[in-house]
Amino acid sequence: MSTDWGTHLAHRAARIQPSLRLDLDPLLTDPGTIYLGGGTPPVECLPIDRLAEAARQVWAELDPATLYYDETPGHRPLRELIAARMRRRGAEVDPDNILITAGAQQGIDLVARLLLNPGDRVVIEEPGYFGGFQVFDHYEAQYLTVPVDDEGIVPEALARALDTSPRPKFIYTVATFQNPTGVTGSPARRREILALAREFGVPVVEDDPYGELWFERDPGPLRALDPDVIYIGTFSKTLAPALRMGWVAAPQELMRLLIDAKEAVDIQSDRMMQRTVVQVCADGWLDAHLDQARAVYRARWEAVRAALERAMPPGVRWTEPEGGYFFWVTLPDGIDTSALLPECAAAGVVYLPGSLFYPDMRPSASLRIGFSTLPPEDLTLGIERLGQVFHGALAGGRRAGP
Repeated sequence: MSTDWGTHLAHRAARIQPSLRLDLDPLLTDPGTIYLGGGTPPVECLPIDRLAEAARQVWAELDPATLYYDETPGHRPLRELIAARMRRRGAEVDPDNILITAGAQQGIDLVARLLLNPGDRVVIEEPGYFGGFQVFDHYEAQYLTVPVDDEGIVPEALARALDTSPRPKFIYTVATFQNPTGVTGSPARRREILALAREFGVPVVEDDPYGELWFERDPGPLRALDPDVIYIGTFSKTLAPALRMGWVAAPQELMRLLIDAKEAVDIQSDRMMQRTVVQVCADGWLDAHLDQARAVYRARWEAVRAALERAMPPGVRWTEPEGGYFFWVTLPDGIDTSALLPECAAAGVVYLPGSLFYPDMRPSASLRIGFSTLPPEDLTLGIERLGQVFHGALAGGRRAGP
């Protein structure tokens, strides 16, 4: 008799969502299709030779003790490196208040594990990062959504969400080059958001994967304005996603609990990879690498911006990111970009529809365009293909809802 696994599942298993909440594979079978949904570094920004040489040196100088269990908080030199980089961005953090994690995603999970009971409420951005929704769904959170405009979270909406009972456990925000909109809060807006959080006694959890990928200036993290902000960072966008090297910088009062939670999950992050990252970043190399990467992203951003201006029909709007990876494009007349996706795929271009970035997966007239992974000529061609389909959709008046 085979096991009926459905009778053994925890009730929270019903809330587990697929990685993208959408099966894109059938739309990507044609090798000529241009995929505008990417959100990772391109091959030319992956420091393959530097990583290989650093790994060889780490293994050549290996202390056998490194191959045993230890260092749940993380390799001390790596935590010191992170603290120094955060200090340069205006955030004073003690290395003892940094925990190395398996990427930012584990950092989000550990914070949620520590702070959320089933049914607790979390303030999230709308639209927002679906990877955060996946974590909070697992811990059976309820959502208080606040809209994002061209300067980030709308303060009036945040005040209404915070002035409720029971109070939300925390505010989760990608405040710099937000995913999916690409927007960054102005200094005044950031101070207003933090002031509201303090007024209502609700902590802020800042997820900052794109913060060092600015074009003109570093906006700095929220953590630079308030030491009580729980900060989550990663090397996935500055070095490579597969390294799975991230961190949480938290107030001292939370560190012991975060370390214990980390130990319960995987004991420690990869000790060899932590040493490799330190070796890679030695002698100011990471700063030079980021200068080159920003130039690559800037050129791709310019290509998308110019193509949108040429190819989009009247009434289509888009954000103006100042760094990061994403444009957020919104069609007029309530057209559903999920419904348009098969037609766009037939025309040779695929994107992430806006519905993915809402926890209830509602129809959306928006879409996310990622510009990091493709060369300018492919980005331009993809936008031109989108423009052709969008012209037809607007002429046909296809709407997102009743």
